[in-house]
Amino acid sequence: MTIATPPNLRANAWTGAVSPAGELATSSWGQRGRALKDNTLLAPTPVDERDWMHPDIGWGLVLPDNEAITEAERATAADAPEPIRNLLAARPGSPVLRYRADLENGWLRRYYPDRPFQDMSVQASRPGVGEGRLPRYLLIAGSPTELPWSIQYQLNMSRYVGRLDLDEGGLANYVNALLADWAGPQPDASAPVLWNVDHGGNDITRLMAFAIGEKLWERLAVDADAANRKRLTGNDATAAKLADTLSQHKPAFVATTSHGMTGPLDDAQQLAARLGLLVDGDYAALDPATLLGGWAPSGAIWYAHACCSAGSDTASRYADLFPQGDSLATLLAGVSAGAGSRSAPLPRALLGAARPLRAFVGHVEPTFDWTLRDPDTGQILTHEIVSALYNQLFRRDFPTPIGYALGGLFREAGAFFAGWSEAVGAINDNVAGARATALYRKLVAMDRQGIVLLGDPTVCLSA
Repeated sequence: MTIATPPNLRANAWTGAVSPAGELATSSWGQRGRALKDNTLLAPTPVDERDWMHPDIGWGLVLPDNEAITEAERATAADAPEPIRNLLAARPGSPVLRYRADLENGWLRRYYPDRPFQDMSVQASRPGVGEGRLPRYLLIAGSPTELPWSIQYQLNMSRYVGRLDLDEGGLANYVNALLADWAGPQPDASAPVLWNVDHGGNDITRLMAFAIGEKLWERLAVDADAANRKRLTGNDATAAKLADTLSQHKPAFVATTSHGMTGPLDDAQQLAARLGLLVDGDYAALDPATLLGGWAPSGAIWYAHACCSAGSDTASRYADLFPQGDSLATLLAGVSAGAGSRSAPLPRALLGAARPLRAFVGHVEPTFDWTLRDPDTGQILTHEIVSALYNQLFRRDFPTPIGYALGGLFREAGAFFAGWSEAVGAINDNVAGARATALYRKLVAMDRQGIVLLGDPTVCLSA
């Protein structure tokens, strides 16, 4: 577009008699005596971090280190299951990173076929796939017994991270679907489904249904592209109605809030088999086999805000939060002892199905009512959760990978960790109330950090 120069300019000034107007003297005003800039000195335009295929962003694979093979072989996925090798081959140039317990959680080791290895800082390494770089998108391939949840928590703070922990058949199903971009019948992006259990009173489900379910529904309800949306709450929040709704609506996005099953504590086998299953309004656990009997996930994305919906760990990070003998202390110790470190059965079933889920986002361990609102002001603190699941995931301008969409949650965790550090300083200075502030901020930070992605972090909501 060419800008037309006006014959004169008028100013919003008054002399007492007139408001002057003046003829433009020259078209080069503001340019005279100045040399043209050398554009080669300008900083390059930042790469959009949603573009995981860009070499300055990149995708990589995280495997356990394996001293039974050569260092050159460790630079490849030679010791990984066949589907993982196929995935790496389909993404040429993507590096393999190795986790070593002796490096703790601050570094991943990167081997090369023709040069010495490097230990890469997970906090500050330059992103990308080139030598000396750590990709922004990372897929952890293995169980939390081989590759602990703690490394995923740490990586979440600076990278976009997912995990695949599936049996041989499930892994093949998932990787084949991923490489084919979920060819075949597609889920309906216009039909998101929300399922929000509410047991009433002071039960945490009421707060979750409002702070997450209602807040998310408010945004979907005015979105014309989500015209076939459906929300199940109150008497409709049953396992049977959820299964029926998924079968009929075939949603591309599902978000659920509920309790997660953590019993029986006296039967380790049953506990592991039922760990984190979503508990409905009638206190019945959602059965994955029943769910999949009438519904194929076909590339949907599921967010489940429930205790242990993603899995459990051998030692609870909240073990010292409650006094011994307290009911929550007993629960935490019982789940750790009975279930140990594992991925939960619901996401394993959905991600390993014949027509699998794209991604499952859930919690390791419980989440608490205290972390959903500010204790001083009562302010609801679920903005980043809702923003990730709607404002980011449903963006139209560019496909948004689920790993990127969740980034705000982990930046929020970092903010609360910083606040916790400040409160610890206040404790040392004997500031009144600082201990409670430190406790609260650390708990919120750990709660957000305990949200994990199961599936490849590069997948996006079906169009």
